[in-house]
Amino acid sequence: MYQVLYRKWRPKTFADVVGQPHVTETLKNELITGRVAHAYLFTGSRGTGKTTCAKIFAKAVNCLHPVDGNPCGECEICRGIEDESIMDVTEMDAASNRKIEDIRDLLEEIRYTPAQAKYRVFIVDEVHMLTTEAFNALLKTLEEPPSYVIFILATTEPHKLPATILSRCQRFDFHRVTPQAICDRLKYIARQEGGDLDDEAGLMIARLADGGMRDALSLLDQAMGKSRQVNALTVCETVGMAGSGYINEMAGDVARRDPAALMRLISELYANSKDMIRLCDELIGYFRSIMILCTVKDCDGLIVASEAELTELKQMASQFTAARAIEILNLLQASYEKMARGVNKRVEMETALIKICGIPDNGTPASPPPQPVGQPSSPNMTATLQSLLSRIESLERKVRSGLPQGRPMAQSVPIYGSTSEPGAKAPAEKSGVSQNVRELSDGAKLYPDWSRVMEGLQQTNPAAYSVLADTRAFVNGKYLLIEVGSFGREMLRNDQVKNSIRNLVSQISGIDCRLGPYTPSGAVQYTSNENNSSGDSPASFAEKIMKRAQEAGIDVEED
Repeated sequence: MYQVLYRKWRPKTFADVVGQPHVTETLKNELITGRVAHAYLFTGSRGTGKTTCAKIFAKAVNCLHPVDGNPCGECEICRGIEDESIMDVTEMDAASNRKIEDIRDLLEEIRYTPAQAKYRVFIVDEVHMLTTEAFNALLKTLEEPPSYVIFILATTEPHKLPATILSRCQRFDFHRVTPQAICDRLKYIARQEGGDLDDEAGLMIARLADGGMRDALSLLDQAMGKSRQVNALTVCETVGMAGSGYINEMAGDVARRDPAALMRLISELYANSKDMIRLCDELIGYFRSIMILCTVKDCDGLIVASEAELTELKQMASQFTAARAIEILNLLQASYEKMARGVNKRVEMETALIKICGIPDNGTPASPPPQPVGQPSSPNMTATLQSLLSRIESLERKVRSGLPQGRPMAQSVPIYGSTSEPGAKAPAEKSGVSQNVRELSDGAKLYPDWSRVMEGLQQTNPAAYSVLADTRAFVNGKYLLIEVGSFGREMLRNDQVKNSIRNLVSQISGIDCRLGPYTPSGAVQYTSNENNSSGDSPASFAEKIMKRAQEAGIDVEED
């Protein structure tokens, strides 16, 4: 009968254990010097060698002819423990034998001395699954067992063990095996099995195994069942991965913000029965590497990739900023969680990729890009336009209704920044205008880069640009004061508009500013019957806004 690779190639000595020298060397030294403890606790993630080392230790401590702390593997004790004909080594699965009755049966066995070996060794796997009552029953015996008894407890979740158990054991933490160590071991085993494994495929399996040698051997076994010559394509076809070719192509489409190309790739992968959760996981791993390359100068040991893959990653990373890579990772991980809960996986993957294409280089989701002239506007842009038009209509109704002369349309003019959050108190006002704003305006100087800010705003928020295009801005310390009328003030109250302007000013001038209206002393706060900052009536101002909106590619219907 065929024996799977992880069982066939389970280490027989400490020297065969991969990636745990801090554990194996200590255990060997204890055996050589005779300083063997009565209870050990082996912790670590799955497939890192906990149970394997426990069995090697059980053989070594009873071996008739140990070799440098290792079992000889030839004496009758070693052979008997290996083929389980000697009953002095007992392995218990605490996941299925977790009750107090099971521990009582174990304690009953402890009363009997070894039949053939020197020690009775009890290996309790997944010990964290024991009940509280079972732990309490084990506690006293674990602290003071008979001289011929050794306990070896193994667990993946040591934090679930009572402190009273932890304090009675020598603890050894097993680390995840490094990708290169896994790759080297897999290549050796593949050669011994009459096959061949290349470096790229070995590192790919190591990434999938996440530091677990048992998982890596299972994947190699599966891949060699498909072909004795295992390469990256073989691994991808075996486990249902999209592969580096598709992932690189998708990353390039994300860099170019091309959702149409991404949708075609998703359709192709879905038709080939690729798992969308696995695809999302691949993209998360890929953009993690992009994020590291964008932020860390020396990434040795942080990215698991061959030289060719690393070169491609560096070329791709040059097309991203760290902020954008982080925002992409946030979206992908949120989508991964949703897909795991059972929603439509393909739709969720497509939605995530479309959102990713809209992330600007600064990482902050921006307004939708301007639509080409003659093309229908997006729903978000339409909603923004409807809001603007409703405000324009409100102004026109006030003009037609004939407001009294001199009555201000805006009773409060706050600074638009961190003080405008709900609950914050506005500065004391005088004559309908904040005295603080007037004082700032009197000492302000013309902001020279305002035209560049408007160019950026035209790309990120065309609706706001259509209102603010002909304005001027002044700077006083950390305050940026914009020369706008009442409608412009209303526009500046919008959080999205404020954030867009502040981000652009920060990028262009390096100023972390707060926004407000430019209102120097002596300036008259215009009303519905007075001229606005552009010298237009609200009606003509509305016409100008609609004209600019149409130039920006926004469809506008005149009522």
